[in-house]
Amino acid sequence: MNAPRGSLSRAATAVKQADGGIFWWTIAIVVLMALAAFSWIGSIYVFTHPEKPFSNQLLARIHRLEPIRQFNEKDRPVGKSLTPPELYQKFYPFTADNLSNHNGLLRRNYLTNYTSREEKPYYVRGRFRVVHARALQEGDVFPCGVVARAVAVNEDGKEFRNVIVEYVLPTAKPVAGGEFTPGDMLDIDSRPSKKRLYGAVFNISRMNDDVLVFTVVPLAYGEHLIEPVQHRVLNAVPPARLNMKGNLPMTDNSFGVAQLPAVLSSLR
Repeated sequence: MNAPRGSLSRAATAVKQADGGIFWWTIAIVVLMALAAFSWIGSIYVFTHPEKPFSNQLLARIHRLEPIRQFNEKDRPVGKSLTPPELYQKFYPFTADNLSNHNGLLRRNYLTNYTSREEKPYYVRGRFRVVHARALQEGDVFPCGVVARAVAVNEDGKEFRNVIVEYVLPTAKPVAGGEFTPGDMLDIDSRPSKKRLYGAVFNISRMNDDVLVFTVVPLAYGEHLIEPVQHRVLNAVPPARLNMKGNLPMTDNSFGVAQLPAVLSSLR
């Protein structure tokens, strides 16, 4: 006996509906799996790249950023200590991409207290003549403290103008910015008799083809003698937070090679 046409039509409709439901359920499951994978990969990226502005901001919001440590002679991270000529020789050949990738590692290691084995810190060792200084502000990478830009000085007293440092001293409270004055001599671990500061390189930028600017933060923090004659002392502390959206370098690049001789001559 032949089945009624109505029954066949209803059966076909039911099959089509079932097929359509399976199709949309499949799409939904695939989308959910993709979202889960994206969330998993994204969370790993955020936790392993705290130097990225978005990651840093998100980790700070959920209170998952590790507090910056204050190191001393016994527990300080093992790293390489380099003079200005050695710094220049090492990093001058780097391309823009090389510097960008390396800066990511330097900042990541600082934010994670150098627990990673990817890259050891580079400690700066030498004498530098301060060109200008200013108080740090909310929009800076280090929102509170003082930063001084200084040009390297060789043992014979002549400037090694290929290397400039911006020396960062984070503080607990805002400062006036007059702790450093133009012409001050900044000594970073160049004399064995002095207390080690462990000024670590935080960022490297190229001012032009011949000049490199190194952002340096002393991992020892504590009391820093700014000017031995006047006994100016600044108490540096590990920063409570960093603003990774801030510009680097933080000091004025207008003190370039063309202006530097005149500026330095006025300081003598």
